[in-house]
Amino acid sequence: MTTTLLLDADIIAFQLAATSQKAFAFPGLEKPAVDLADWAEVVPRIDAEVAKLVERTKADAVIVCLSCPTVENWRLGVLPSYKGNRSYEGRPEYLQRIKDYLEAEYPSYRRDTLEADDIMGILSTHPTLVKGRKVIVSEDKDMKTIPGWLFNPAKDTKPRLISEEEADRWHLYQAIVGDSTDGYAGCPGAGPDKAGPVLDGLRWESYLWTLKSGPRKGETETRWRHAESPGTAWQRVVSLYEKHGFTEQDALVQARVSRICRASDYDFKNKEVILWTPSN
Repeated sequence: MTTTLLLDADIIAFQLAATSQKAFAFPGLEKPAVDLADWAEVVPRIDAEVAKLVERTKADAVIVCLSCPTVENWRLGVLPSYKGNRSYEGRPEYLQRIKDYLEAEYPSYRRDTLEADDIMGILSTHPTLVKGRKVIVSEDKDMKTIPGWLFNPAKDTKPRLISEEEADRWHLYQAIVGDSTDGYAGCPGAGPDKAGPVLDGLRWESYLWTLKSGPRKGETETRWRHAESPGTAWQRVVSLYEKHGFTEQDALVQARVSRICRASDYDFKNKEVILWTPSN
């Protein structure tokens, strides 16, 4: 069986571009001066990096996956502030040129409205678009939301298989804790320590409590307790959001933004993302 690497070219290009220049600060200059390596020296480094990944994973082929321009990202239609916290000034000089080289010299995918993450997720989970075994190559933790083979060059010694159950859990985990790098908050006040128990089966429920003493004696207030029935995973996520003063719609926005597309999340005929909806 052939093995095809699905390369997160956004990360690879940034890393190569960043190490292809040196910045020097001089008195009186508002911005640092940049000393760029010769392009003729950069090209072999690009090819060597791809070859190294192929060798480490014992792959037979690669597909370069690239993001659309940020302003076209489909997630902006769900959450307009998505990635709004990022500054695009001072990016490495060769970043776009390296992306263009990868796209021209290797089999590649770049699609309107989709990030590289989405393209890798779709190709990895589609039964026929890419034959044989597909391995996502990325240092992005978000790719753990995709069932299938994953290789993190910074951490893994070999590809590892992400089960659908593990991928689904990681998606809901991301929907709770958010991602400050990508500019979505998740459920404010509910970090990893609260996400874990909820994903393990803890569901919250509200109840009215009548105060027995004090100046507010006789008044009622809303309190929260562990529900007897765990309900579905989504119901537990919603219960955590509601406990923190938010709504199911708030939870749904975060879950949709944090969802990396699988083949089932994309309408190939109309070339549109199908927004994620909980099954129950």
